Amino acid sequence: MDEKHLILEQYRLYNEMKESFINRTFAINRFFMIFSAILLFMLIFAKMILPTEYFLLLGVDIFGIASCIMWISNQDAYATIIKIKYNSVIEKLEEDLPKAPNKDEYKELTDQRSKKRVILVKDIQKWFAILLMLVFLGNTIIDTVNSILSRIIGE
Repeated sequence: MDEKHLILEQYRLYNEMKESFINRTFAINRFFMIFSAILLFMLIFAKMILPTEYFLLLGVDIFGIASCIMWISNQDAYATIIKIKYNSVIEKLEEDLPKAPNKDEYKELTDQRSKKRVILVKDIQKWFAILLMLVFLGNTIIDTVNSILSRIIGE
């Protein structure tokens, strides 16, 4: 096996690993999205059935905030790993190949983003996680204020 063929095989393998990694990232994002939606529906259901159970509502809020923080940090970690581990290795392998499709794709994407605002899926996912975290945080504040006021007024 000559060196060019070996480099091409390594390049193919790294691209497959990168695609597999991206698919795993989408699966983890789906998990956090479904888990956060379940927590949100639990919160709504608990507010309708047991609106005076402050600690139950607070517990669901805290789990919601924690899951959103984990979701955001997971997105950042996966994006960093993909950029560093796979893109840099693939670009180095492309230096020894006649064509550099990964580098060309990245250049085209950055050119498109500079010409106009392109919203990527990762941006939407991150903003959705932040928005959901703010919903849980706002609900925590509202429930806490309501609990304090009901104890003051109830006395």
